[in-house]
Amino acid sequence: MQTVDVLVAGAGPAGCMTALAFARQGATVLVVEPGTEPTRRLAGEWLHPAGVTALRRMGITPADREFTTNHGFQLHTGDGNPPLHCPYPDGVALSMYHHVLSTLLLRTVRADPGITLRQGDRVTAVATAGRAHTTCEEIRAGLIVGADGRASTVRRLLRPGEPAPAPLSHTAGLLLHGVRLPRGGYGHVFLGGPGPVLAYQVAPDTVRLCLDVPVPRPTPSEIRGYLLHGYTTALPAELRPAFADVLTGGKIQWAAARFRRRSFYGRGRCALVGDAVGHGHPLAALGMSLALLDSECLARRSPDIHAYATERTARSWAAERLGAALHRTLTGADPASLLLRRAALDLWRRDPGQRGLVLGLLGMRDERRSAFCDVVAHVTANALTDLARAEPTLPGTTASVRHLVGLADWLLWLAGPAVGTPRPPRALRGRLRGLTVMGP
Repeated sequence: MQTVDVLVAGAGPAGCMTALAFARQGATVLVVEPGTEPTRRLAGEWLHPAGVTALRRMGITPADREFTTNHGFQLHTGDGNPPLHCPYPDGVALSMYHHVLSTLLLRTVRADPGITLRQGDRVTAVATAGRAHTTCEEIRAGLIVGADGRASTVRRLLRPGEPAPAPLSHTAGLLLHGVRLPRGGYGHVFLGGPGPVLAYQVAPDTVRLCLDVPVPRPTPSEIRGYLLHGYTTALPAELRPAFADVLTGGKIQWAAARFRRRSFYGRGRCALVGDAVGHGHPLAALGMSLALLDSECLARRSPDIHAYATERTARSWAAERLGAALHRTLTGADPASLLLRRAALDLWRRDPGQRGLVLGLLGMRDERRSAFCDVVAHVTANALTDLARAEPTLPGTTASVRHLVGLADWLLWLAGPAVGTPRPPRALRGRLRGLTVMGP
């Protein structure tokens, strides 16, 4: 039986960061990874400013041409208005192929004398007392860390029979070669198709498109035509020829967009980090940054898993809810979501300070609940003002009360335990059904 201070399951960015954080504190670390090469599947390719800063704290500074520096986002609203310019108020983001970041981190892990990397091996059993079996041997560890992604084996072993994450949509990933985005150094979000499109540079003259495809997805024989006819007009003219070429005969990568709330961080001597804890819609691109921050915090708080869970729950609260709110606001077809979308876009056009608050929260340099509540309050107030202007007889119309009930449902969903799941709670509707005020 081998004995180590820390056993890490998974050698992706979360696993490598965890191993490095513990090794820098003098721990002996064993990392086991089933694969032998960094994955080239559709996975995280965007690091928000807080994630970039976490890398730098570890002494890792991506500086070559395989990493693109981004200063924020351009939001193309699809309504004929100019795009919204949304810079980060502090720091920069990085975008890259997922395997490029993984390779950099693996190289750093291999160079650390306190870390042993064993590829072609996987965890098959764990005990909360700190014992694990891999396909090679039994291991005693002071701490076992599941850094093995959304389908985490360690999580499944700790919580057998747990319900699957809630399905949200599908993500179609396409690479457009020989093109550039309308504004360099920024990610772009395009509205106007069946779902939003997230676009960013992954290499010189190469742009990644992530198309949010609602469920149910069209059949394989229909999907390329569906993407071509549904999303082309949402894209700027300079991207359309390359987009059509890929859909004619190029490769489309697929990933399921699912939501699992970040509420379980492990127990005993077993901890989880990154997507193994929870995950949201990829539109907000939060996954890799949250994983790196989880890893840092776990190494600092270990062996107190409760303290780790308490800190990370508090510090990721605003980002998790912002990601859920952005996804529903930009994709929801219910009257409340449509009303909030119009109100948010109108507010952000008029108020750069509110845009800055949103980007500070998204970049996770601002983790304050008060900042998130400020954003929600301003958007809601703007929605109520728009509603009052559109319906001057607000107190006496059934339609107005229906809108108010919808907004209340929306806000309860955002504040409650079902946040992030595709269907909001309906209990409030029944309680408020009898409150309709009769018109004059």
